[in-house]
Amino acid sequence: MSRRAFLFGILVVGLLIVSLYRAKYGAKDTASEIMAVEAQIEDARHEKALLETELSHMSRREWIEEYARGELGMAPPRPDQIAAESDLDEVIGLPVTSGVAPEREQAEGAR
Repeated sequence: MSRRAFLFGILVVGLLIVSLYRAKYGAKDTASEIMAVEAQIEDARHEKALLETELSHMSRREWIEEYARGELGMAPPRPDQIAAESDLDEVIGLPVTSGVAPEREQAEGAR
């Protein structure tokens, strides 16, 4: 019986050694994965800071005006382009109304 106990003890010690070996290399793998994730986090933080800087630059009024003029050909309105609401009828003309509902006009136009 002591021989069985001895063999069982050897088996248990062998299993413990294998488990310890696997745990040690598993911990190394996990540590390398953690380092990789931490590097990705640091890269993301750097990119976020860069994007925030770019956003603050591009949201400045001066930059928007410069971009609108240079890239889009836009400019501030001239005084002759500005009209008051009361002057719209003179500038663009009176609205055309036929007195017929728009649905009926479309239906009659289709005939």
